[in-house]
Amino acid sequence: MKSLRFTLSGPLACFRQPDVNAKVYFTYNNIHKVALLGLLGAVIGLSGYRNADLYGQDEKLYPSFYEVLSSLLVSVVPNAKNGYFSKKIQYFNNSVGYASKEEGGNLQVREQWLENPNWTIFLARHELYASIWDKLCDYMLQGQCVYIPYLGRNDFPAQISDVHMVELTASRSGRIDSLFLYGGDLNILAGGDPSQYLFVETAPTGLVPKHNFYEFGRYIFTNCTLPEDELPPNLYSDGVRQYSFY
Repeated sequence: MKSLRFTLSGPLACFRQPDVNAKVYFTYNNIHKVALLGLLGAVIGLSGYRNADLYGQDEKLYPSFYEVLSSLLVSVVPNAKNGYFSKKIQYFNNSVGYASKEEGGNLQVREQWLENPNWTIFLARHELYASIWDKLCDYMLQGQCVYIPYLGRNDFPAQISDVHMVELTASRSGRIDSLFLYGGDLNILAGGDPSQYLFVETAPTGLVPKHNFYEFGRYIFTNCTLPEDELPPNLYSDGVRQYSFY
């Protein structure tokens, strides 16, 4: 299987969680599939969530980037120890004037940011239209984009590097070297040596039609192994590591 491989990074990122309290906004640890599709949509010029309101367009079931790219398969490898990126709470003022109805129009924000996130990303065409796949690969390989891709906020431009095509082969090994979706019993994970680690995060996997609420799944990153009958589908290897596509 041919796959487009690249490194995605930046000094800062914030993929804001929708289930927050009134005091602090928190971020997901890794870029989830919906955010990644939005970034790729920006590269090839697909529209986002609010085009109907901003430009008087007809309401659609999904934003354009998701409608076009949702059939794309992705694999994400966090390049951090045990898959965990450093985070800090930042305090700042949003004083553009329309951010708050309080006196002075100043909104005080506390928000969690990822520091120096870095992922290796693999893309697979799957059921994506060939013309869209070819356009996406061409833009990525040539370092072109229609809109500036960013990491969750337009304050955080994305750095895309080391872009090339790779050949992967189907595999069914128990060790998965990328994030993967798994909703089963974590107690079946094997590998009890002292260096064992397990990172678990519930994060978006897709969008609900029309209202575009998130659909969620449980992302796993671990050096433990899964029994063969519990392995997720769409596993591929480059001869050194095995990656899960979702």
